[in-house]
Amino acid sequence: MTNAPTGAGDRYYVYRPVLDLLGLSEGTDKARGYNETLAYGAYTGGPVDLVKMTLKQVDDLQGKMLAHPKNKWNSSAVGRYQIVRTTRRNIQKALSIPSSAKFDRDMQDRMGCYLLGQRGIDKWLAGRLSLNSLLDNLAREWASLPTSKGKGYYSGQNAAVSVMQVSAALSEVKRRHDAGQPKIEVPVEVEKPVVPETVETKVKKETGLWGWLTTGFGGVGAAVAWLRDSQVSDIAAFGGVAVVGLLILTFLGPRLAASIRKIREELA
Repeated sequence: MTNAPTGAGDRYYVYRPVLDLLGLSEGTDKARGYNETLAYGAYTGGPVDLVKMTLKQVDDLQGKMLAHPKNKWNSSAVGRYQIVRTTRRNIQKALSIPSSAKFDRDMQDRMGCYLLGQRGIDKWLAGRLSLNSLLDNLAREWASLPTSKGKGYYSGQNAAVSVMQVSAALSEVKRRHDAGQPKIEVPVEVEKPVVPETVETKVKKETGLWGWLTTGFGGVGAAVAWLRDSQVSDIAAFGGVAVVGLLILTFLGPRLAASIRKIREELA
């Protein structure tokens, strides 16, 4: 079961909305709350201080309740969440709780949350159980709660609260649960440039003259168009310029190749 964060005042903060609703639906909060017994003390000889009793003492008390001749329900429900003897014994065994432990507020809240877990509230929070299924499960545990259809699960017993009230309490449980979950941040690696800035600088330095020349001869397409409309003397002049360009390329070719090799060696 998910409890409150470390340092919080209420260990059962997440599930408190449903626990409080049970105090309302079971009718215990309008009387003695954690100290209330079935029929408001009718089968215990009057009020008792359950929160000061050990689980062994509570067990003995529940035995007397079941033996009471006027107990027509044959029930031993005690505490804020009206837990019967068989259920309390099962919880005590499952959680390895000694009989010397007190049936105080914290113990009753702990047992109440255990029952919520047994009925699937954590599966519902994880998205593995539908709301209607959870409502039906809770109605089987507490007769005062309605099924998904709004009626009591057991014949002859009516629900004390509405489906809307239970759903609202569960929604608050989910909100508290989700708010307490850690937020996982996945780091996103920023894509690095293919060519580092330092390499780009070296390339510009080593091939500066070559870039100037290629820019100068970038208008070859325009020159071809000019040839179509020029005189023979003009074409001859252009041919001379082209020859000079080829000579320059022949001279700078080895230098360009050497520059490329140098950059590759520095990057290796």
